[in-house]
Amino acid sequence: MGMPRIVPLNVGTFESLPKQTCTYRMYREVTYRAPCLMWYLAGTKENIVVDLGPPDPAEAMRQQGFVMTRTAPQEPLEALKSAGVHPEAVKTVIVTHLHWDHSCGFHLFPNAVFIIQRKEIQYAAAPLPAHRTLYWGKHAERPQFMDYLARIAMIDGDRSIEPGVEAISIPGHTPGSQGVSVKTAAGTYVVAGDTVGLYECWESDPRVPSGIFNNLEDCYASMEKIARIADHVLPGHDARVLDRVSYP
Repeated sequence: MGMPRIVPLNVGTFESLPKQTCTYRMYREVTYRAPCLMWYLAGTKENIVVDLGPPDPAEAMRQQGFVMTRTAPQEPLEALKSAGVHPEAVKTVIVTHLHWDHSCGFHLFPNAVFIIQRKEIQYAAAPLPAHRTLYWGKHAERPQFMDYLARIAMIDGDRSIEPGVEAISIPGHTPGSQGVSVKTAAGTYVVAGDTVGLYECWESDPRVPSGIFNNLEDCYASMEKIARIADHVLPGHDARVLDRVSYP
C-alpha cells in the first residue's frame, strides 16, 4: 500500500459566515461563503475519514439559525462516492471536535469506529451555556453523539491510528480538539479542524487563533505544536483547499 493522499470533500456551504468566527477580534462586519469539509484519506487500510459534516440545510436553520446550502454533489454520500469510497468501507472516522458543523454524519458510516478525544466527549455532554448550541442545537434534547457511544473510541492525547496517520491533541478551540497528521509523499500534512480556520490564520505573523475558543492560551500552544509537526496545514473552513482534488 502506498502513502496516503488527503481528499477534501465539500459537503455544504455557509452562505454568510461571520469571518470573525475564524479570526479572533478581526473582520467584525465581514461575512464570507465558507465550505463545510470532510476529508478522505485515500490509500489508508481503514479508509479513514476525518469529520462528519453538518446537517442538511433545513436542520442547520432550525437548530442553529444559519443559512447553509448543499448542492447534489455536496450531499455527503455523493461526495464520498466521487472520492472513490463507499461509506460501508470506512472503518475509522476521526472527529476533530463535536461542534455541529463537524459532527452530524454518524449515521453515514455503519461500520466505522469514531475516534474522539475523551475531553471533547466530557465537555460536549455538559458545555458552558455560551457553547451549548454549538454542540446541541437550539431544540435538541441531547447531543447526537450520545446515540453512538458504543462505537466511539475515546482517546487521551496523541494516538497513532495506522502507520503514517496520527490523531494529535490540539485543544483550545474546544477542550478536546484534535488534528490529524498524515505522512504523504510530499511531507507531513496536518488536517487542523477549526484550530486553524483559514490559511490567512496560519500565514499571518503572529498567527491568528479562532474567534471561538475554550482556552486562548491552549489555542496558541496548539498552533505551535502544529508548526513543529507539519510541513503543510489544511484549515477547517477555507475554500482554497478545494483548489486541489487531493494532497499531495
